[in-house]
Amino acid sequence: MSGPDLRFNQDKGEIRCLRRELEEEINWLQRHFEALSNAVDANDIALRRTYNNMLFSRRALLGRMPR
Repeated sequence: MSGPDLRFNQDKGEIRCLRRELEEEINWLQRHFEALSNAVDANDIALRRTYNNMLFSRRALLGRMPR
């Protein structure tokens, strides 16, 4: 295999790797977000909001990536 076919397979492999990394990061963020579910401290509430925004953006990116 060479030329365009090889590059296509490399791109698919890289996309799979990126998707896997994003999924792992989403899982990590989700666990931390849930751990702050009963947050009452202003810093924890701000951190929870930050996690929520990060989750939203990463899920949106994952949704736009080819499978």
